[in-house]
Amino acid sequence: MFKNYLEIVKPGIIIGNIILIIGSFLFASRNLVFDFFLFLYTILGASLIIASACVFNNLIDCDIDRKMKRTSNRVLSKKLLSIQSVLIFAIFLGISGILILTFLVNFLSMILSVFGFFIYVILYSYLYKRRSIYSTFIGSFSGSTPSAIGYTAASNSIDICCILLFVILIFWQMSHFYAISIMRLEDYKKAKIPVFAVVKGIAITKKHIFFYILIFIFFSALLTFLGYLSSNFLFLFLIVNFYWLFLSYSDIKQNNSRNNASQLFYYSIIVIVVFNLLISIDVFF
Repeated sequence: MFKNYLEIVKPGIIIGNIILIIGSFLFASRNLVFDFFLFLYTILGASLIIASACVFNNLIDCDIDRKMKRTSNRVLSKKLLSIQSVLIFAIFLGISGILILTFLVNFLSMILSVFGFFIYVILYSYLYKRRSIYSTFIGSFSGSTPSAIGYTAASNSIDICCILLFVILIFWQMSHFYAISIMRLEDYKKAKIPVFAVVKGIAITKKHIFFYILIFIFFSALLTFLGYLSSNFLFLFLIVNFYWLFLSYSDIKQNNSRNNASQLFYYSIIVIVVFNLLISIDVFF
């Protein structure tokens, strides 16, 4: 039973978002006294709200999950838990997270968490995923909020740097998710989900990935040019990302081949982990 409830909160997604929260929290704390308990409360509260959003996503998508090979064995696809118990679980997680962020972190971080929840559950999962080619772009706003949450938890303010982190993550996610859409193209076709790769084709999607990576590099570099991070960050960051750009450019030459999509996908994970590591430790350079 515990295993089933653990699966529907999507631990992989939560861990990925925790990396974003940690990176931005430590980055925002670089000129402040580090508050360890605030750090833990931020991770806990935001993770509970993210977990709640993932459970609601499972509820909304359970019918199309049955049609896709990758998701056909999920808990709700196999009806291992009742809809009622899962709904109660999702509400409990969300309310717990909101209370923790409101009373133990700050109101601003709570509002951003609810904003991310609303975009992911209502706009992305419920309204646009099955209807619009731009659902991925809409969903990317939700995926960018953990960085803003971590930053505002430490600073209790939204400034240019916070907005820049939010924008940077949007373009990373577009590259990341477009690679997924190429990898899982047949599944999306079976479920009739109009992701970009299904509607526009693989070749055009690959070109978009390349340009999203370019924009991601540009906005990330602004963190140095605007004085938020050191030149050491920029140097190390560019080394990692130019290889990502090279992989994407090489993939474009293969037109409709899906052979390198997984390579782009897994390398994008390395990129975002390195990015958050570098902004966390830049104060020591």
